[in-house]
Amino acid sequence: MLGTVVAGRYRLDELIGRGGMGSVWRATDTALGRIVALKQVHVAHLPDEDADLARERTMREARIAAALNHPNAITVFDVVADHGDPWLVLEYLRSRSLGMIIRDRGPLDPREAAVIGAAVAAALGAAHAAGIVHRDVKPENILVATAEGQPIGARSVVKLTDFGISHATTVQTITATGALSGTPAYFAPETARGEGTGPATDMYSLGATLYAAVEGAPPFGRGPADNVLALIVRISHGGATAPAGAGPLTELLTRLIADDPAERPSALEVGAELDDIADGAVGPIGGTGFTGAPAGTPAGAPAGNRPTGTLVGMPAPRQRSRRWPGLVGLALFVVIVIVSAVLTFTSSPQPNPGLAPATPTTVTGP
Repeated sequence: MLGTVVAGRYRLDELIGRGGMGSVWRATDTALGRIVALKQVHVAHLPDEDADLARERTMREARIAAALNHPNAITVFDVVADHGDPWLVLEYLRSRSLGMIIRDRGPLDPREAAVIGAAVAAALGAAHAAGIVHRDVKPENILVATAEGQPIGARSVVKLTDFGISHATTVQTITATGALSGTPAYFAPETARGEGTGPATDMYSLGATLYAAVEGAPPFGRGPADNVLALIVRISHGGATAPAGAGPLTELLTRLIADDPAERPSALEVGAELDDIADGAVGPIGGTGFTGAPAGTPAGAPAGNRPTGTLVGMPAPRQRSRRWPGLVGLALFVVIVIVSAVLTFTSSPQPNPGLAPATPTTVTGP
């Protein structure tokens, strides 16, 4: 299909991803001359009921993602049909998924995971505020773009993608063929029990994703491919093991994967805490103290407001000399002694009750 023009406009240039239900291509929008990503949803081979469901999900993803319009969520430009298959026209981000990064590198540094998590939490916060539940937060749906040879950090671009099973309700659905909506390894316990989804289940999935980023696998493992039901049963009982290598993320991850949805923090709270962790405001891994902000900086202060030292090219602030106050004080003391001596020899020896004792003056500068 390389070189094929879809819907008379989008030329397929490179296959960049493939899944059970579709493919993702890097393509050129020949009308605007820009690079886009095209997500093809294969429906022609499906039974009519499932094909209709796939088309509805594609349209739902287009509507939801287009309405979200957040810098940490992949933008949907258009949705078209070609030879019976729906195609989503998406923002193209030259990147790798977090899942690929974990597979290539192994567990990440907790502060790298915090950078990624803060961006995803921001996107989820906007989605939840709009009444949208993603329902499939996992490493494969998080795209990370970094400069070549650079670690994941403040300049990395992180975006949440694939709103295909997002919904404005809290009903967990099963397709006509019995396929679960979502990825079981990142299900919250209540989702695994069939109790529905909501913002708190997204937060559990984010916690499980960050858990996998620093531990190498989600809280209950991925489970054997041929026994997904056993994994779902384990998750439904709850009791996830606390992470062992999460460093400064440990306490937050423990709250995110709590069995009780009410104990999980909101996306807004998670984003703020992850920003602090990414900035190093909670101390180095395995130790205490500040590493990303000068001593005395409040842990909750926004990163942009924290002092970071003298700017390059700017003169250092002039320091007030500490010698001047002492010299001025000494001079005043000498003057007072001389004046007192003169008055002693020229005034009456009897004290004057109408004069109050002099009030000491504090010298604060020259």
